[in-house]
Amino acid sequence: MHPTHSTDIYTVKPFGPLATLVNCSTLENALHLHEYLQIHPAAGQTELVPAAQTVLVRFETPAHTASFLTAPHLPEVSGGVRAHGRTATIPVVYDGQDLADVAAHLDISEQAVIYAHTTGRWSVAFAGFAPGFFYLHRHDNVLEVPRRATPRTSVPAGAVGLAGDFSGIYPRSSPGGWQLIGRTNAPLWDLAQNPPALLKPGMQVQFEAVRELITAGQVGVQDAPAPASQPRAGSHPVRSRQADAPTTVPREVLEVKSPGLLTLFQDGGRAGLTHWGVSPSGPADRAAAAEANRLVGNSASATVLENLAGGLKLTALADVALALTGADTPAQITEDAPGQVTDPAEDSAPAAVAPLTVPSYTPFALKPGQTLTLGAPIRGLRTYIAVRGGFAAATEAASASRDTLAGLGPAPLSAGDRLYRARAGSTVVATPSPALPLPEPGKVLKIRTYAGPREDWFTPESLGRFTNVTWEVSQSSDRIGIRLLLAATPADGSAAPQPTGVLTRAITRELPSEGMVAGAVQVPPSGEPVVFMADHPVTGGYPVIATVHPADLRLLAQAPPGTRLRFDLLNFPDCTPARPRPSETEK
Repeated sequence: MHPTHSTDIYTVKPFGPLATLVNCSTLENALHLHEYLQIHPAAGQTELVPAAQTVLVRFETPAHTASFLTAPHLPEVSGGVRAHGRTATIPVVYDGQDLADVAAHLDISEQAVIYAHTTGRWSVAFAGFAPGFFYLHRHDNVLEVPRRATPRTSVPAGAVGLAGDFSGIYPRSSPGGWQLIGRTNAPLWDLAQNPPALLKPGMQVQFEAVRELITAGQVGVQDAPAPASQPRAGSHPVRSRQADAPTTVPREVLEVKSPGLLTLFQDGGRAGLTHWGVSPSGPADRAAAAEANRLVGNSASATVLENLAGGLKLTALADVALALTGADTPAQITEDAPGQVTDPAEDSAPAAVAPLTVPSYTPFALKPGQTLTLGAPIRGLRTYIAVRGGFAAATEAASASRDTLAGLGPAPLSAGDRLYRARAGSTVVATPSPALPLPEPGKVLKIRTYAGPREDWFTPESLGRFTNVTWEVSQSSDRIGIRLLLAATPADGSAAPQPTGVLTRAITRELPSEGMVAGAVQVPPSGEPVVFMADHPVTGGYPVIATVHPADLRLLAQAPPGTRLRFDLLNFPDCTPARPRPSETEK
């Protein structure tokens, strides 16, 4: 279905139109290739993600991807895993939820599991699926166990786990499928430190069994750098390292009366930080966010608000120019009638001025005292609000984007928050723009995909089922991933039953963790696919059956729970325009 380049050491396959996955057979080869491509980057190369036996190479354009596939720039010999001598000693209380299951799987005692985990040193190989999460490897490791069949929706911070041939520590609460054997309070990720990650590739880790964790944050690290002296970023306002940096002191312009279900700051994201396990993040619907900024005269990556499912109420504290894009969301401006005073003798409030309807994809003004209210979307799910001059918001790891998996960026908005404008801003765009396509209620959404890179891990019947059945967006979907269920009815709406069963694998062995991209359709052992979105992990351990066309990711971001969809497979490369097709749905 797509081109593949193979040598005695490497196999190169496309991972969507903007990346390739280079299979290296061993960890040593993968780390050597990563080092080589850092020194000798391929044409159009933008980022590298090393993993257990692979290196993910991202490119600027599909043409760069195709060129690398045709003639990849690869070293001829492999190298070894190098360690620079620094060792972190990490205390662990071995009372994990899966300790007994791990012992039973390996047919050894729980004490033997603990002994094997604490004897000898582990090498820090590469960053994982969250900031500060690193895969730890040992050549003499006897604790090789599979991941859980169904990942937990929440793993506590500090949990120590096993997966495949690796060990690792969750730096914060997050979803995860590793087998949990213990817990620690080691400061794995702290933005007050410099660098923020306790570990880095090449270091060694010595686990120490303890009965209790006495002093939080005290971990012995030989030759460790001292923490940075600068304080953490505050919550309001931020004045550095954003796309539209303020030229004057930020000014209060809006007050949050109600944040709705979830409203987040989003900007251009965090490109280039995968070595810390930090994904790009940014708006779930990048095209809509960029268009909102364009309408008010901002750069495409200026900070905007991303609202989920309406309910947001903002009251102006100063004259502001705003624009709404994304979901088809009814919006109104209300205000009290000027000069009205309530008569104490009358049990009535002052008369109100009739509300004004606010159109989407058109800049509009909000005057002091006026309140903008977003209703429930008629079509779509996420609405973007841009202010002329951009919002000023706290930055973490060089971005104001809220990464819901990593916990980076400002917290979701709350009632009473004051919002600041970053700068005076430029002239707004006078001509309204056409709305971007959205999923149509009651219709089946068509999503374009490319096969692989791990389609060969699935049975031929499953490959056919992937594109022939109708899927439904689960209630548990979020900015990390869109979880899909088999829809109750087929695309034509008939009473005919759909093919039974979920996606099954032809190769059942454990897949070593490898780099991920937004749009990767991962399939865990449950057989129900998950499409990775803006806050996806840097690496994942389940095979990817297909990769969504980048232009169609925004349609998934705008698909409410219950939306039915089908996948279309494209050949690689294809000449489909980047902008979504005029008609993205069918009856």
